[in-house]
Amino acid sequence: MIINRIMGFIAAVLLPATMASASDETEIRSFLKITGFDVAIESIQLGAMAGPALTGEDPDVFGRQWQELAEEVFEPKSMLDDAIEMLSAVLPQDVLDHGMAFYESPLGQRLVEVENESHMTEDEVKYSEGADIVAELLESGDLRVQVYKAMGDAIGSTDTAIRSLIEIQVRYLLAAMAAGASELEMNENDLRGILQSQTDIMRDGIEENSLVANAYAYRDVSEADLIDYLSALQDPKMGQVYEILNAVQFEIMANRYETLASRLGELSPEQEL
Repeated sequence: MIINRIMGFIAAVLLPATMASASDETEIRSFLKITGFDVAIESIQLGAMAGPALTGEDPDVFGRQWQELAEEVFEPKSMLDDAIEMLSAVLPQDVLDHGMAFYESPLGQRLVEVENESHMTEDEVKYSEGADIVAELLESGDLRVQVYKAMGDAIGSTDTAIRSLIEIQVRYLLAAMAAGASELEMNENDLRGILQSQTDIMRDGIEENSLVANAYAYRDVSEADLIDYLSALQDPKMGQVYEILNAVQFEIMANRYETLASRLGELSPEQEL
């Protein structure tokens, strides 16, 4: 059952938390739209093109086959349905109400607008332009750099992201090996050990990507509004909102990448004639 998977995943990647009574499905649908989390879930499909890289394969080697499989496995409506099911089971009513109250505000809706635009922007564009913005901010000693870093810390700790990424990679690679789509030959414990040894590299990459992504997303938002947003994100109740949302998003990613890896054996390399 997917709910058992998400509860197990939350236990694996988050600190223990007390769950109050969960919210109903109608409220969850409204919550997803108002907070923009629906767009964040849909955008997972955009990043799926990098999947084969986790097994050392170039996505282009499979040509259109890979694109079609990724589009099928990461189908947006199906991912949203899973998110609704999970959140209906684990998102407490008071946490939902807190998140809705902020994101329904004029500032909240403005922020959702720019976040949605960022989610649906190609990574190559987002990270290239974001890196240029960060370079300019660092050169001028702009306060926004510190605000962006603090925002990244507030909406999901780096340690949580590392644990989540390790879970995703373990499930993906084990499925790929089982499908004969990876040349790796190791058991789960050895695989986890190797990935754990790379946590410092992961940490640096996550922190850098978070800063660059924030710089791109909020490039047209005023400094005053960013400080107000940071204050809202640092509220403990908002921290609960993002703990749950992050866990749900990572579980959906892990589930889909695991499924995709198990089907890589269906693909055959394409060569130019």
